[in-house]
Amino acid sequence: MKCLQPWTRRSKQECAADDKDNFMTQPSRQLKLTTAELAGRIGAELIGDGAGVICGINTIQDAGPDEVCFLSSSKFAKRLEETKAAAVMTGAKVDGFDRPQLVVDNVDRALIAIMQMFAPPLKSFEGIHPTAVVEPDAQVDATAAVGPNAYIGHSVTIGAGTVIGPGCSVGENSTIGAGCRLDSNVVVYHNCQIGNGCVIHANTTIGSTGFGYSFIDGRHQLIPHNGGVILEDGVEIGANSCVDRAKFGNTVVGAGTKIDNLVQVAHNVQIGKCCLLAGQTGIAGSTEIGNGVIFAGAAGAVDNIKIGDGAIMGKQTAATRDVPPGQKLLGAIPQEMTHEMRCMSVYQRLPEMSRELKKLTKKVNALEAAKDDTI
Repeated sequence: MKCLQPWTRRSKQECAADDKDNFMTQPSRQLKLTTAELAGRIGAELIGDGAGVICGINTIQDAGPDEVCFLSSSKFAKRLEETKAAAVMTGAKVDGFDRPQLVVDNVDRALIAIMQMFAPPLKSFEGIHPTAVVEPDAQVDATAAVGPNAYIGHSVTIGAGTVIGPGCSVGENSTIGAGCRLDSNVVVYHNCQIGNGCVIHANTTIGSTGFGYSFIDGRHQLIPHNGGVILEDGVEIGANSCVDRAKFGNTVVGAGTKIDNLVQVAHNVQIGKCCLLAGQTGIAGSTEIGNGVIFAGAAGAVDNIKIGDGAIMGKQTAATRDVPPGQKLLGAIPQEMTHEMRCMSVYQRLPEMSRELKKLTKKVNALEAAKDDTI
């Protein structure tokens, strides 16, 4: 086994002597930047005084006098009249704002950068915790970390800088690339491959047996699932989600795809690159999903269909047939999204339309009665 020297238990006095406590490093002090320094880091044009000190970022409503706020749209500019923020980060100069402005080309990109700078400093794992079990033939990079009560199985490979959180289990012959993070109680079954830079949040399971049964001799018998799972580079999966292993070959999640909490990806599903699957999405077995596809909350797809590149499934939409590239569907019985939105606007007016219809019916009946009397 190739690994960092195991953690050793140390007294609080020993830890305090060099600003460390048991098993974890001490967080760094909170970052402080002048407005000019912050502007330089995000490539912003600074309008106004650059000497103020910035210690964080917050919303327009909640930002304090040592924080920068952000203006995502000009329609919210009026709210700046009441902000206490030391400065505003914006996509275009705001007339009449009397504090420094950091003007950027892309507000979302700059927002992400600033939030990463001022993220709360957390203690990080180092080495292999004494309560972790690492099989002798596993290979754990010297810069990786394995947390308390974790299990690393036979012939597992873990790459540089990867952190395996408390209570995780990595099964036999699985590989995890560099720079990954598995949060508490993640389970990776045997014969799974996780690429570089992947993040898997707490209690998620990778490689569980798929839901495949055959009714034989009066009972449902499980069909063996002898394949694996491949998560390509940069995949992120939320908490309490499941990606099932394949019967044959591999279930694949493409590079850069982001999966939310409480999502089910069934056996042999093929998901393309840079897709988004929101919470409670369910993808049935052997479905093929192209690149850049979006599933909104509680959406899904039946088994053995193909969904083309760039398609969008609106909330609670179930794809029941092949979906062409770029098509947008919405509704429990999927319809073209623009058509379904028109229908939804009519649904909302049905009570009013019903009352009007009754009035019109009475008028028509009265006119018909008058016509009959004339005759």
